[in-house]
Amino acid sequence: MEFAENGDLFTHLHNTVMSESQIRSWLMQILWAFIYMHTMGVVHRDLKCENILLTSNYNVRIADFGFARFVDRGRNPGADTLCGTMTYSSPELLFGHRPYNPVVADVWAIGVVLYMMANNMAPFRDKTKEEIHKKQISKNYAFRKTLGRSRPLINLTATFLEPDYMKRTKLKNALQHSWVREGNIKTPVDVITANESDRAINSNPIITQTSLKVPAFHYHLSEYGKTISKINEGFTAV
Repeated sequence: MEFAENGDLFTHLHNTVMSESQIRSWLMQILWAFIYMHTMGVVHRDLKCENILLTSNYNVRIADFGFARFVDRGRNPGADTLCGTMTYSSPELLFGHRPYNPVVADVWAIGVVLYMMANNMAPFRDKTKEEIHKKQISKNYAFRKTLGRSRPLINLTATFLEPDYMKRTKLKNALQHSWVREGNIKTPVDVITANESDRAINSNPIITQTSLKVPAFHYHLSEYGKTISKINEGFTAV
């Protein structure tokens, strides 16, 4: 087990206002991690700043897979269980129809993390899930003007925090966003290898309105033999 010497992102944000270049670097690591997970048919379902750990050279590690599950390739990728943390929960997870799409719920949570890295606070805060849901649907959030965040970063965040899950960004599209590409950071070799593998299990889950209604669900064991702990070894210190 690896020790994350620099604690978690939530604690880090209590003491640090991050530059956009630092936000970009960590967002890209998070995106690569979730593209890999979703490609392998795994959804996290509890991403939050407390579950993003920082190594000795300040690289990202995703932790706490207690709510994670496998999803079939096109067979009932939906989920019925309300889980995770309310502040990071998507609108359809809070008050949507069941089953919900856990892949796009992960995407929403990444958007909340991105917002928090840029603002040092959560985008939707209230005492009840009803009030939080109203703010989510009306896109009632704002960036702190004193931090002077760039328009491209604000626009990218909005693509994650899109209440209509059918219009929410896809992770591979987010990697091609102009603000992300400013960093010109190369994808680590192990991530490329995993995403370009021709193994059937590495195909992205095919999620449609029809497949969400299919009652069958099966767990799958991954046949990918390479340890995922090596995926981030290609990252340079930030």
